[in-house]
Amino acid sequence: MTTFKHLLLTCLALVPLACAAPCEKVGSSHTAFRKATQPLTQPRGPDATNDQAAHLSVSIPYELIDAMIARELGRVPNLSLPLPAVAGVSLGKLGVRVEAVRARPAPAGELGFRVSIGLRDGKRTILTVDVDARVRPRINPDQGSLAVALSGRDVIALAPSISPQSRKQLGDWIWSQLPPAAKMLVDRNTIGGLAGNLADQLMNQASGLLQRELLDSLGELARFEFDLPDELPVRSIALVAGDRYLDIDLRTPLRVANGLAPGRARVEGLHPNLVQVRLSGDAIAALANHAIRAERIPGRWTLAGEPDPQGDLHAGVGWATGTAEPLEIYLWKLGADCAHVILRGEPHLAVVGRELELGTERAHVEVIVGSAKVRAGLFFSRAARRGVELIERQAAATEVAMGTSVMVAQISAAERRGDEIILGLTLTPRRR
Repeated sequence: MTTFKHLLLTCLALVPLACAAPCEKVGSSHTAFRKATQPLTQPRGPDATNDQAAHLSVSIPYELIDAMIARELGRVPNLSLPLPAVAGVSLGKLGVRVEAVRARPAPAGELGFRVSIGLRDGKRTILTVDVDARVRPRINPDQGSLAVALSGRDVIALAPSISPQSRKQLGDWIWSQLPPAAKMLVDRNTIGGLAGNLADQLMNQASGLLQRELLDSLGELARFEFDLPDELPVRSIALVAGDRYLDIDLRTPLRVANGLAPGRARVEGLHPNLVQVRLSGDAIAALANHAIRAERIPGRWTLAGEPDPQGDLHAGVGWATGTAEPLEIYLWKLGADCAHVILRGEPHLAVVGRELELGTERAHVEVIVGSAKVRAGLFFSRAARRGVELIERQAAATEVAMGTSVMVAQISAAERRGDEIILGLTLTPRRR
């Protein structure tokens, strides 16, 4: 594969066509493209093809969420619970500590957490209460943010439970605390029954402490916030908490004819602990054209292939869904010596060092209207590279906040699968 950086500059002389009023046709084509790629001011009708499909989807492993939460648990205060007397023996009180918080599946639009609360005698955990929480996230499409907080106002339901093993562990501990004289008054089976009843009481008390002292008084036990870059316009955000991954489906206000295909399978070969991002080819083109309108990537070029705000050539991007060479670069030269050229190539993505590199085995002229001299390889190389830089910048501008920690995304894997672009992201601490 020849990378665009080293793509040979093929000079293609575009031959004039004998057609009526070619410049009028070129101008109309450019006007129609600009109109067709304008952002939608309102959602399309219910009959629009593939209109409910996500334009891009982010899949975050629960292990990453759990690891970030674990860093913040040290700031959670320890509590205590008094114990009743057993066989006339005071058992004192137990320390209460949040030992782990792990993300779990939940109904659509929610995220589940399992909060493991350890009841301790000194450093020894004698009973573990698991509290399953369902949380409704705070979604703000206008700001491109999603916040999931274990807080009193966001928790929908709490369901505590204790495993049989933990119940037995409590009974063993109570028996170990009784002096020989007390053991002569009660047998081990009686203590087991008492421990069962006590375990239920402690479970409800620990769940109440979690709700009252940590979720309500503390404000938030844990918080996970996902902030998208400002350059990515968002119309809607949907949340699906699966068996192992949190999937965030995004739809933009841009005109995307073909969104992502249904299904949530992770790409084979991508490391399971990477954040996976899927983008439809149409969405890639729409985002590039949106960036051109916002002047974040060049929209005008000289005939020599250099970006220039006053350049003769106007550029646009397209994606030919279902074809072997889907990536298209549109060029228009308006005015005298007018022309409309479509360059097409097969994109290949690779991560080289810390850079995302776009390569192709060939880039050729697909359509010609009018007359101009354009070096196809040069334009395809530089225009496509600008699109890659846009992807890199948007990925790098994506932040994940967890308490006082802020992580930024970095592309570590990239590939094309049919009409989708797949990125693998790692999260690294933001440099201060």
